[in-house]
Amino acid sequence: MTLRLERIVIFVSDLDKEAAFYRDKLGLPVCEEREGWVAFDAGSCEIALHRGKRKPRLDFATGEALENTYEQLRGRGVRLGEIKAHPVRDNSITRGRDPEGNPFQIAGQKS
Repeated sequence: MTLRLERIVIFVSDLDKEAAFYRDKLGLPVCEEREGWVAFDAGSCEIALHRGKRKPRLDFATGEALENTYEQLRGRGVRLGEIKAHPVRDNSITRGRDPEGNPFQIAGQKS
């Protein structure tokens, strides 16, 4: 099983101000934009700004069927939610939290 970090999601209250900072001050190119969401190409992963007030989230992808990764992680004692269809992309996701409650998401293809 291999996981790779795809995206760091930062929840913000002023999306326009934050997007301007990452785009205009840091010079990161926008790679995706929709209502309440702007993602930037930061090299090896994306930085996504999402309107809201939550803890930042790490988004991982697996190189194998998500069900296989899910079972391996559960076998290691990782608590995960159910596997669901991704709301925007053509794959599936599961979500969990690390021991301190920080959220993460894993995406992969259904088998």
